[in-house]
Amino acid sequence: MGRTNANNLPESLRKGPDGAYILDFRATLEDGSRKRVIKSLGNIPKALALKIRDKVMAERSEGRYFKPKVQFRQAAEGFLEYSRSRKRSYEEDRRLVRVLVGHFGDRVLDTLTPAAVEGFLNAIRPQGPKGRPLAPATLNRYIACLKTIVNQALTNNLIDRNPIRGVKLFKENNVRDRVLSREEYQRLLEACLGHLVLIVTLAYRTGMRKGEILGLRWDQLRLAEKVVLLDPKDTKTNEAREVPLDDELAEALRRFPRVLSCPYLFTVKGKRIEDCKTAFNAACRRAGIRDFRFHDLRHCAVTNLRKAGVPQNVIMSISGHKTDSMLRRYDKVDREDRRVALEQVKRLRESVPFDVEQTG
Repeated sequence: MGRTNANNLPESLRKGPDGAYILDFRATLEDGSRKRVIKSLGNIPKALALKIRDKVMAERSEGRYFKPKVQFRQAAEGFLEYSRSRKRSYEEDRRLVRVLVGHFGDRVLDTLTPAAVEGFLNAIRPQGPKGRPLAPATLNRYIACLKTIVNQALTNNLIDRNPIRGVKLFKENNVRDRVLSREEYQRLLEACLGHLVLIVTLAYRTGMRKGEILGLRWDQLRLAEKVVLLDPKDTKTNEAREVPLDDELAEALRRFPRVLSCPYLFTVKGKRIEDCKTAFNAACRRAGIRDFRFHDLRHCAVTNLRKAGVPQNVIMSISGHKTDSMLRRYDKVDREDRRVALEQVKRLRESVPFDVEQTG
């Protein structure tokens, strides 16, 4: 503990006239100069004051008390290095970071506040497509990225505390209930051109995600066994999955033309198709189908599997859903389901003798 002072306290800790404990010591700055630090700890228990004093003295002896100020830009660059090596969403992270750095830039990281974050959100909120405000889900992606940057800085000991603790995500109302009727699906298929026919068919029948379909490689197909093998790196959940194929799909894949110079199924000019949003939206317009997105085909697949009587655990195995609650978001109850339910009750009533139905 070293020498003690008049209050029988260790060096660098004393009591003020009001009884508050005070840290009083000198520390060395980065340039070699010395600076006196006087910091009131308040009227706290002696044991806690001693604990704080020991921690501060340890930081001083290791040269960590006066840490260099880390700018937001530096922390963001460190996060991107982490994202590049660890995350498949690196390109999306880079886009988000570009906007965040444009706003916070050279601001010292530990001077961020929840109010500063709200100011940023209010600044970007009006910048949605076609003059519309950004959706809560989009704003949440910025918040999540910002929180990850701060948490990475904490992990790397660049800052001592989380300056934006308490910042909350927006409530998202993004659950969709759009599924295609059989007639709509047939119209959509007839409106699809080229590779899009098979892409849409795979999504509608198997529930595979768009990225999983567009990333399909020939070595993933086991057509004799009528399955597609998805590696962990190919799926959103980072878990391998085996997707079954019906006879028609297996035959369509068997007849699908192959580009020998490319490992991927779906190609344009020998290169993998990265996205099909424009072609899909055009097909929907030609088919007269409104308010329908490619991802809604996954809703259709899950709903059709449930209507066919497939057990829930098997549906989850096919679609790759991790939780019951998430699966329920994709399984849509429609007018036909409700009509069938009443028909089932009617058949039950008709099969039960009248006197059994009486309850008193």
